[in-house]
Amino acid sequence: MDVKPKYTEAGYDIDEDFVESIQQFDIRTGQKIAEFIQKNINDIEPNVLVSTMLAGVIINDNNNPITFAVEIIKDFSPKIKLTDLKPISMDEYLDLYNLNLKSNGSLKSKSS
Repeated sequence: MDVKPKYTEAGYDIDEDFVESIQQFDIRTGQKIAEFIQKNINDIEPNVLVSTMLAGVIINDNNNPITFAVEIIKDFSPKIKLTDLKPISMDEYLDLYNLNLKSNGSLKSKSS
């Protein structure tokens, strides 16, 4: 019997780049990032033309903020594709956050 992570059963297609990127974090931080994505994925509007960046910040077990950006392809198919995950600086996170305040929703930035 194969054991599948919960998020794959919820309709996610996960790229190899995303898997490699999340493995760079410790297991607890990776779990918090996955929970952040799960919590905020429904706020992203479907778009067949471009991918969407979901920027986020979580607090790790050492009480340090970890900022990151997830590239997501969400069209009208039943599965959402997580294509990449990049650690970003706090300045980059704040830039993405401020862009979201001025955008029409094509760029999302959330904090936990």
